[in-house]
Amino acid sequence: MNLPLIGSVHVPPVPAGAPSATLLAADNPDELKPVIDLLTQTRKSLTLRSLLITGFPHDPEFFAAGIALARQWSRQGLKIAVVDMDYRHPTLLRPRPLPNEGLVDALEYGCSFQRIAWELVSDALWMVGPGSHPPDEQRFLEHPDWTRVMRIFSARVDLTLCLAPFLDRKGFTGALSKRMDGVILAVCVRRSSRAALRDAFLELWGSDAPMIGCIGIDAPFDPTPPREAQLPGEATTPVAPAPAAAPAAPPPVREAAHDWSFPPPETHRADQADRRRKPTGRERAEEAQQALVDRLADEVRRGQVPRPAPPRSRTLLLVALALILAGAGAFVTVQAMRRGAARAAAPAETLPAGTEPVLPADLGTPAAGTPSPQGAETPQGETTPTPAPDASGTAPGQGSQVDLPFRVHVASFQTEGKVQDLVNRLRARGLDAWYAKAADQAHWYRVFVGHYATHEEAARQAASLLDRGLVEHAIAYPEQAR
Repeated sequence: MNLPLIGSVHVPPVPAGAPSATLLAADNPDELKPVIDLLTQTRKSLTLRSLLITGFPHDPEFFAAGIALARQWSRQGLKIAVVDMDYRHPTLLRPRPLPNEGLVDALEYGCSFQRIAWELVSDALWMVGPGSHPPDEQRFLEHPDWTRVMRIFSARVDLTLCLAPFLDRKGFTGALSKRMDGVILAVCVRRSSRAALRDAFLELWGSDAPMIGCIGIDAPFDPTPPREAQLPGEATTPVAPAPAAAPAAPPPVREAAHDWSFPPPETHRADQADRRRKPTGRERAEEAQQALVDRLADEVRRGQVPRPAPPRSRTLLLVALALILAGAGAFVTVQAMRRGAARAAAPAETLPAGTEPVLPADLGTPAAGTPSPQGAETPQGETTPTPAPDASGTAPGQGSQVDLPFRVHVASFQTEGKVQDLVNRLRARGLDAWYAKAADQAHWYRVFVGHYATHEEAARQAASLLDRGLVEHAIAYPEQAR
């Protein structure tokens, strides 16, 4: 745990509802002098208006250590307010008939500083209890009036010292420390395990609150700390007291030449029996604890903590998930490549040429499917189709095909170059393609395929072109005789 030890304190515990004389007895100026000197230097570089002192509930001297720190700090000329935040098991209780109001009443009901605080030392040390009723934890942490109450404390005192031994509830102290300008951990390392100290440090470190240091509570060593589980193989029968030693007999006179460098045979056999004796459950527990301490100390010296390897089942699950994601990605890629290849292999004549709008086939003509009789008059504005010349110089549709009145319309464009390009591609596919200029629409050219005697023949040819995928648009187009 990379947290400096800034001092230690030895004070007797303070019971709940203790009078002022008991609170004033919690004092140890000599031990707390280096702590006060360090905090005084800290206030020069860090805005320290509120300080949280937290620890474990199984340390009864915790609250007395906070009172002793506040008393010693008040001797430096500062005004200190000690706030008891342990609303489950409060220590600061006002004697009757005074109202037992505190921090919770200031948050919930807007009580003033004069209402919730009382003087322990005249104009130097103030006491504030937790309140008249226990609040909800989440509401207590996220109360909207925290800033207002802390501003009231800052207007009356130089420093607010909050005592909250809440580290037995995971996450509460870390969230509470975000409200403070600094945090100090006060614990007795003889009562707390190394793992508990590490978890407390990580919880406070994860809240991004400035960690100032640790104050050690000096307490006598207790070989059976609280909440210690009894090992299965440990004997539970009480050990009988040893009998009183008999008066020692005078040592016998021995010869001067006797060698005393080796122990007597009885002592040697007893030592061998002790070495052959199996260790008890408590001894095995102490050896395991010492091994854990040595390992953690080695990790601190190296500056890193090895992360435990993930379970094998979890590793297999992650590998299977990665393989599934890789297979899905490969399938999507293959499908995209196939769609791209299909689009690339589509015949160019089935795609629109350019970005010009396409003129409808029946614009300026009778409705499709209504064949016009032979010899009918040509509508006004329609000119004779102008077939495109082929390579030999002759235009398709000349000769006997001129008398066939129906053809298949496939496209219309405003650029003659695009029309000629589409006609050439359709001819390359073996179709009788040609084009003519539309007289009823300026700057438009229509592309046709074939000449047919009846409307039904042209319609069948149009359906055949669409089924074969040669064009995207095909409709039987009636041709009026001029």
